[in-house]
Amino acid sequence: MRKKLLAVMLAASLAAGSAAHVPVLNDNAVVAEAAKKKVKAPSVKKLRKAIADLLGENYLANMLLAKDKINERFGLQSSWYTDVIAEIPMMSGHVDTLVIAKAKNKNTKKKIKNKLSAYRKMLINDTIQYPSNLLKIQASKVYVKDNYVFFLLLGHVDSKMEENSTEEQVIEAYKDEIKKIIDTINSSFKK
Repeated sequence: MRKKLLAVMLAASLAAGSAAHVPVLNDNAVVAEAAKKKVKAPSVKKLRKAIADLLGENYLANMLLAKDKINERFGLQSSWYTDVIAEIPMMSGHVDTLVIAKAKNKNTKKKIKNKLSAYRKMLINDTIQYPSNLLKIQASKVYVKDNYVFFLLLGHVDSKMEENSTEEQVIEAYKDEIKKIIDTINSSFKK
């Protein structure tokens, strides 16, 4: 009798379990939801365009460097990145420079950041610069966003402001320009 009762109870519990609603996850829906949350990183060209558009006629880094020249000037090896843009001014009297490198991985991102930081330090310590360029160089920045490393030596400060302000005020004005560029970079990642 016990065996019959146990068999009936087991059959009843199996029947109840199979009748219960168990939600089935749709793999496609899960993948689509995850894709929505992940923001697609903009291309190097799109980032460059956003920066150039922001600065307009004050974007003076208008000469594109080839990969071998990028390595010569900044020490960035092509094996470290998947994409890169580096621009300098055509006129040697200007120092405006933009580098955007998309690193292959964390290790190469660190190498790119170190090389661009060393380049920035070298410029700061270079005493053979036009006085107005020295202040702009002081405000330059190496900035990292996701897998991208930027060297930003850009922006414009009104000549009247430069003439009537202290060196510290001019450097701060250039830093404000760099902050606007960084805001533009960050907003490019949200689209």
